[in-house]
Amino acid sequence: MSYWSLYFLAKVGLYYTGYIGLHWVPNLLFALALLVPVRSARWRIARQVVAWPVGAALLYYDSYLPTLERVFSQMHGLAGFSLDYMGELLGRVFDWRIVLGALVVAAVYALLARRIRFATFALGGIVSVPLVAALNAPPGMAPGMQAAAPAVDGQAQAAAVPQDPNAQLQAFYASEAQRRVHFSMGGAAPAFDIIVLHVCSLSWDDLDYVGLRDHPLFKRFDAVFTQFNSAASYSGPAALRVLRGNCGQAPHGAYYKASDPDCYVFPSLERLGYRTAGLLNHDGAFDDFLQMVESNGGLAGKMVPDDGAPVAMNSFDGSPIYADEPLLTRWWRQRQTQGAQPVALFYNTISLHDGNRVPGMKSRSSQDTYKPRLQRLLDDFDKFIAELEKTGRPVVVMLIPEHGAALRGDKFQISGMREIPNPRITLVPAAMKIVGAHQPSGGPVVVDKPVSYFGLYALLNGMLQDSPFASGARPLAQRLGDVQTTPFESENADVVVMRDAAGQYRMRTGNGAWVPYTP
Repeated sequence: MSYWSLYFLAKVGLYYTGYIGLHWVPNLLFALALLVPVRSARWRIARQVVAWPVGAALLYYDSYLPTLERVFSQMHGLAGFSLDYMGELLGRVFDWRIVLGALVVAAVYALLARRIRFATFALGGIVSVPLVAALNAPPGMAPGMQAAAPAVDGQAQAAAVPQDPNAQLQAFYASEAQRRVHFSMGGAAPAFDIIVLHVCSLSWDDLDYVGLRDHPLFKRFDAVFTQFNSAASYSGPAALRVLRGNCGQAPHGAYYKASDPDCYVFPSLERLGYRTAGLLNHDGAFDDFLQMVESNGGLAGKMVPDDGAPVAMNSFDGSPIYADEPLLTRWWRQRQTQGAQPVALFYNTISLHDGNRVPGMKSRSSQDTYKPRLQRLLDDFDKFIAELEKTGRPVVVMLIPEHGAALRGDKFQISGMREIPNPRITLVPAAMKIVGAHQPSGGPVVVDKPVSYFGLYALLNGMLQDSPFASGARPLAQRLGDVQTTPFESENADVVVMRDAAGQYRMRTGNGAWVPYTP
């Protein structure tokens, strides 16, 4: 096999260290085909010509990279990236230390190849994959199938969940499909405004990475959710999940189809007498975000223009991104001139998105500028809440990030890549502030339970029925003790990640295989 032995040995090593999967049957057949003696020089050349694309395709198939169908579907989005941003991404992919290490390994292999028959070790490594899987498979499971215990940490959990991860996932969907929040007022008029702050690219892991977990904003909130799962790793599906969060979690594709009218949060609030509105600090053109929010999220005809707000930075496609606090404050002051009818606002900001360029900052790396951008965003929200408090009008503010920025990266995907919706990306700092109602001092109530959109909207519904602003209202801590929980499950178009009862994560890749996921 010549240098192909190094190819197979490298793949086996990457498999056992968790960087890739390995489909041992096609790899073994490919290795055997390369071992067959060929006397004719012409046929040897032809075999190599065929082997190179086959080897590349097989490596891609074994990797955890998105499927080619997924890649091609995203080409229109990639076309919108600036050359500057494309260069930044390429710099993350090609690490000179990895390249240098690969060259050293290749040189050592070339020196030893004349004395050691590496083909034997390569074949042995490939064959070891099913053997090790068979030894490690729990009793009653087929070799290669990964065990996944039921996620027992949610109220939507069925009494008995099968061990097979595919069956577990379907049981989760079936259970979630039964959940509904029906907003109601019990005959009373709405007592407060509602503001949803939907933030792109912010997770707990990102906060830890840049050292801003203890920012004063989080102490200003009345409740902080440390295990809130946004269930998505991209803006579009995250927006649809938050806008249709009155129902339990559904498969990724379901959010691009019509749904039960009760699932739509803002139209449901309209039926109670709310005037609804949507506001973006960007043009919403990329990936048709604005059109999707309107047509699939229930905000058609409700978007507020962002004309006149100061430009804080530019997106990776060069479009303007407006400063958050001035934009929100201007909207709030206009809102106060519009009478007593309660208002519900959906605000989406991409100030933290990868690839943003900030005027006046020396570094062109969006990773280098992330911390100062985050500092400014959190400061802006802090100022905005202070502005709300000055007016004395009752408001419930809900901070719900879309997904994280994946600043840290891991062995499965580079920094900034979010194809795998892992817990570092989807566990985000959700929080709630009840502006105008007296809350006990001592900092926010910390909710360390697995919560998702359904839990927050069920909590909001409780406030609609039993206003936290009324005299003798039930304390927030008591309300939070009954919060609806949801087992951890996140996904995009190609990848699903679940957590089992032992706290271990399982990932289903685009080719349908379940593998352990250890960030």
